Amino acid sequence: MDTIYLAAAAGVLALVIVAAMIMKKGKAAPEDPDEGSEKRECGDPELYELGMNPVSDKPIMYALTTCLHCKNTKKFLEENHYEVTVIHLDDYCDSDRANLMEKVRKYNPRGTFPVVLMPNGKVIVGFRKLLLEEAMKK
Repeated sequence: MDTIYLAAAAGVLALVIVAAMIMKKGKAAPEDPDEGSEKRECGDPELYELGMNPVSDKPIMYALTTCLHCKNTKKFLEENHYEVTVIHLDDYCDSDRANLMEKVRKYNPRGTFPVVLMPNGKVIVGFRKLLLEEAMKK
C-alpha cells in the first residue's frame, strides 16, 4: 500500500516540475530586446539623479512599491503636511536599481525599507512614527 502512495506522489511531483518548466519557457524574454512590442520604462531619470545625489529641502524616501511600511511612512508624512519625495527602487531596472540600492546601503547597511533622509541630515529607517515626528519639528 505504501508503494502505491509513493508512486502517486512521485508522479504528481513529476507533473508539477514539467508544468513549471513549460510555464517558465513560455515566459522567457525575447533574445532581441527590440523584438517585444513594448519597451519597459525603468524609472524617472530626475528621481534617479536625486536618489544618487540626495540633496533636498524636503525628505527623500527610498522605498518599494509593495512595502507596507513604506506606504505607511509616506501616508504619515503627508497627513502631517510634510511633503516627501519618494524614490521606488522597484521602478528601476538593472544597473540603475543596483546603484540606488548601493546608495541605500550607505544609509542603512541592512538594506531594509523605507529609508527616509530628512533635510536636517537625520536618517530614519522603517516606519518610526516618533522619530518622524521629532525630525519634522526641527
